Amino acid sequence: MSKHNPVQAPTIQVDQLRNQANADLKTRRDAERAKRVKLLAQIATERKSYVIAYVTCGRENLGTVVGADVIRIFREILGNAGKISKLDLFLITRGGHALTPLRLMSLLREFSKEVNVLIPYMAHSAGTLISVGADSIVMGAMGELGPVDPSVANQFNPPIQVEDVQGGKLPSPRPRIPISVEDVTSYLSLAQDRAKLDAAGMAAAFSALTDVVSPLALGNIQRHHTLIRQLVRRLLMMHMDKEKDAAAVDSLVETLTEKLYAHDYLITRDEAANLGLKVSRPDDAVEIAMWDLFKTYESYLSLSSDISFPALLGSEQQKYICLDAGVVEDLSSSHAFCFKGLAERKGADQFGFNAEFSRWETV
Repeated sequence: MSKHNPVQAPTIQVDQLRNQANADLKTRRDAERAKRVKLLAQIATERKSYVIAYVTCGRENLGTVVGADVIRIFREILGNAGKISKLDLFLITRGGHALTPLRLMSLLREFSKEVNVLIPYMAHSAGTLISVGADSIVMGAMGELGPVDPSVANQFNPPIQVEDVQGGKLPSPRPRIPISVEDVTSYLSLAQDRAKLDAAGMAAAFSALTDVVSPLALGNIQRHHTLIRQLVRRLLMMHMDKEKDAAAVDSLVETLTEKLYAHDYLITRDEAANLGLKVSRPDDAVEIAMWDLFKTYESYLSLSSDISFPALLGSEQQKYICLDAGVVEDLSSSHAFCFKGLAERKGADQFGFNAEFSRWETV
């Protein structure tokens, strides 16, 4: 997709397109919500719990991630829920901001003594952080956790070079290369533990690193190295017995942040249990309902495929588009993160999209 270039069109025509697109969105939302409510109610009945679903869409174009913008939404939902004895968070996400899980789990525990996470499929990265802060992690047959080794990108990171980009085009200002925290520590471990460098050799290795990466960027990486371990430990202390499981917590911190060696490593429910996490399997009825509910979100939010503007436009030159890319909901209310804007065909394989709206709204 090309850059989000402003699209010029007559105001009256755009208003007509906008009104029709919003009407179509409401119809689609109402129909899909009706399907999900039945499944949410079934899970709540089977587990004798209060259920909230939190789903983010990790597609490349017009997607969402776990972020602090949902905290206020959860507060409003929980405030209207009344007394909660057992809360189940139905979670689907590929990740997001590392600081959000601790704030979210702390909030959920303000309203319910028992908090569980239901994972029908993917709860990666920040989703794993949320999960390890629960009393139990209920994983379906396809349930997946993952490592929590963050990558950082700030103004001190090296910029992406033009020659590294297909077509030689870059936005201005140039984006920065994300650096994995564990890649830096692994480089230093390689120099010390495998290459067996002496003090002079380690100094030379570190000098070579600072020739490529700013010392300030490396300082930021060290801060995140410490931060992610503190976050995992604090969340695990909600999940485990603080005294009895102290050794297990230490082991899990190292495993989840460092010892899985690939950010896209997938932890199945059997492996999660073997690692020492409090994992349970849903009974057959809940397993089926969890998977069916996942499939409704997958279809509605296009979880498994990126947005195709040629497919959305079809034979039309321009079209007002409304796309939901995230959902937070219980049986009483629903909130969606929506992108709204005018898409236009700019050439044979170029498209413009003027996103005039991209935020959470009450459905």
